[in-house]
Amino acid sequence: MNVTDLAGFVLRAGLVVGGVYLALCGALWALQERMIFHPQPLVRLPEHPAARELTIDRGEAVLHGWIVNQASAGPVLIYCGGNAEEVSAHVDAFAQRAAVTVLMNYRGYGKSTGTPSQRAFVQDAVAIGQWAKARFPNRPLVLFGLSLGTGVVALATPQVGPDAVILVSPYRSVENIARATYPIFPVRWMLRHPFRAETAVPRMPRTLVFASPTDRVIPFAESQGMVRALGDRAELHAFELDHGAFLAHPPLWREVDRFLASVAGGA
Repeated sequence: MNVTDLAGFVLRAGLVVGGVYLALCGALWALQERMIFHPQPLVRLPEHPAARELTIDRGEAVLHGWIVNQASAGPVLIYCGGNAEEVSAHVDAFAQRAAVTVLMNYRGYGKSTGTPSQRAFVQDAVAIGQWAKARFPNRPLVLFGLSLGTGVVALATPQVGPDAVILVSPYRSVENIARATYPIFPVRWMLRHPFRAETAVPRMPRTLVFASPTDRVIPFAESQGMVRALGDRAELHAFELDHGAFLAHPPLWREVDRFLASVAGGA
């Protein structure tokens, strides 16, 4: 092969590789909602006597969920779940807390209408927080997020103004996780839903954090980074758990109950 032929081969190979790369970039751009959000249907209505159905009309969407222990005199919790969670699965667990809990499915999840997006999730969390403050005035308000929901909680906090926050497997940003997963792609410029939770840290209150060194979905380093950013406002408890096992772990709930009692007591 002479120099001219070699140059032509290299050029053609470069064009093929470049074309494949651009095609992959296009696929990531087009499919990112399917990669981030995994809406789950409501399989059956919860039967716990402490749960009452709740809907909140947001105009372009109607959110559906449950209020649990609404007669409780304890703090008010608002729960924001993971990206593949239908929240009725947690009714029994929250019914055991000395608190009122609002469990609302994200847009497109369960019986909630609408389309998932970062903007919608955060604005809905703010609206739910405002509803809870009006419904239960002069009560301590706690935002409780798991996995993807930790970013929703963090970004909603400046507008909601909760008394405390609980984060289970938090991250600094979805962008950080995506960059680590797809290092050869310009994730910063492609991502429509970056969930940059760390940007809200300056306005976050005292925060109870749970994370796991064996979590294969949210790297432990991401959770540690959020804890470092929060400084002395954060209380970290590390458990050796798989990502989906946190809310089935009794020691977590013991710490949650202790934390809620301190919030209720103003400690």
